[in-house]
Amino acid sequence: MLLLNIVEDRPTPPQIYNYKVYLTALCISWGACLFGYDSSYIGTTIVLPSFQTAFGLSKLSTHELANVSANIVSTFQLGAFGGAALGFPLMEKYGRKIALIIATAVFIIGAIVQTVATHQLSYVYSGRFLVGLGVGSITSAAPVFLAEISPPAIRGRLVGLYEISYQVGAVVGFFINYGIKQHQNTKAAESWRIPTALQLVPAGMLMLGLVFVRETPRFLFKQARDAEATRNLCILRDLSPDHPYILDEIASIRTQISDVTVLHAKEETEGRVAWFKSYWRGIAKYCLAKGIRNRMAIGFMMMLFQNMVGTNAINYYSPTIFKSIGVSNTSLYTGIFGALKAAASVVFLGFLVDRLGRRLPLLVGGITCCICMFYIGAYIKVAHPASYASASLMSSSTQAGAKAATAAIFIFGMSFAASWNGLAWIICSEIYPLKIRGFCAAYTAMAQWLWQFVIARSTPYAAASLGYGLFFLFGSFCACAVVFAYFFIPEIKGLTLEQMDQVFGYVDFDANPLLQDRQLSNDEIEKQTNNTKQNDYMLSPSIIAPKIEK
Repeated sequence: MLLLNIVEDRPTPPQIYNYKVYLTALCISWGACLFGYDSSYIGTTIVLPSFQTAFGLSKLSTHELANVSANIVSTFQLGAFGGAALGFPLMEKYGRKIALIIATAVFIIGAIVQTVATHQLSYVYSGRFLVGLGVGSITSAAPVFLAEISPPAIRGRLVGLYEISYQVGAVVGFFINYGIKQHQNTKAAESWRIPTALQLVPAGMLMLGLVFVRETPRFLFKQARDAEATRNLCILRDLSPDHPYILDEIASIRTQISDVTVLHAKEETEGRVAWFKSYWRGIAKYCLAKGIRNRMAIGFMMMLFQNMVGTNAINYYSPTIFKSIGVSNTSLYTGIFGALKAAASVVFLGFLVDRLGRRLPLLVGGITCCICMFYIGAYIKVAHPASYASASLMSSSTQAGAKAATAAIFIFGMSFAASWNGLAWIICSEIYPLKIRGFCAAYTAMAQWLWQFVIARSTPYAAASLGYGLFFLFGSFCACAVVFAYFFIPEIKGLTLEQMDQVFGYVDFDANPLLQDRQLSNDEIEKQTNNTKQNDYMLSPSIIAPKIEK
């Protein structure tokens, strides 16, 4: 029961932790299942004999095959990058819910195009691009939706459902391909069409669920739809409109959106074109302001490290990665890898994230991942396991090293799942102010897909040319991620979305009487920032700026 306890920063009515907020979060989080399934099934599907025969890949040279495989995988990331950019205007103009519905519809069209493809890679590329377009928009809108409906004490848990859904999709994708290899004729077209068509199942479930969810109160307040916003907030919190908790939350939201309302009102007086230019100038100026620019840099670096430590290389090219350490049954071990990641995600994000916070898991997880990657690289350097035709030909010491390397990959997967994998999305969903939250969600999602594109394009060539050096490269990124988290990531668990401005040095709370009772003391700010002498400073893209003082 200790793991289920909720750590609150202030007295909170228990009604707010009701089934409605959990069901809403579960529905929105399901969008990540689409992302997870796609990232896991594609790597093993494109190496099936049936797929390679259907699209003429079996006739290509090794270099040509690596190039086509990278194109197929990375077309998804290219579409997702564009989808993340489109997600911002969609969710800001029409709302988080409508943006998710449009994105899911585009995903479904893309999945159908891939499934019906016959002998033409252009259909595969087109379908992958459309699927990526849908997923990219989902990664922009879903974390924002989750952060905006979550009570502070369980925000990490609810946003963490997003990562859990990703892991569920990944595990299903891994084991579906394993089952097909065990029970289907891999030379028959059904062996690649079945896992491709199954993308439609989670997409259909998401579309059905979106019919029943309500728009976020924060977006509705931002659109001056106060009555609807208050009604939705009361439903989510299971409290009456005159309850002090509701009144306090509404006051906090209105304080932060006051300048947003003024900005949007200018459209009527300036004209649409002039307003558009003014709006984007305002966004640029806002993002470069002290207390905002540090968060822009943090979001970008979180997504960089999340991708460059190696997990997506294993997701997309698991057969190649496991083969490099001497594993023959790559489909089974890939499935086990995915299952362990999913289990670690459920335990950490479901029960521990709002107790351990953000900072400590990033540090411990990064150190563990670093050790695992350097061991795997050292083992491949010394033992050359891929040169053996089978494990039986290895010496006993080499076999023992192979088992340890396999265990290291599994430990890496669990450590990453309980740290950087989910926390990157959680942190990027909660640190930005309402005025630019939609823009920053698109910005960080675009950064995610940019680095995924780099991984998808480079991994086949890097694995062939670098060998053991690829794992040393990933290990080096793990080490850099630890240093980054140690110096620049403050502890922000339990804070309201409106209090983030104070922690990162943007809002003068003395000038906001509505937030006086929510103001953090100096001691509380110290607890939220890093607990080292160096941590009296906050990250800025170009300079180190002093931490805010009252």
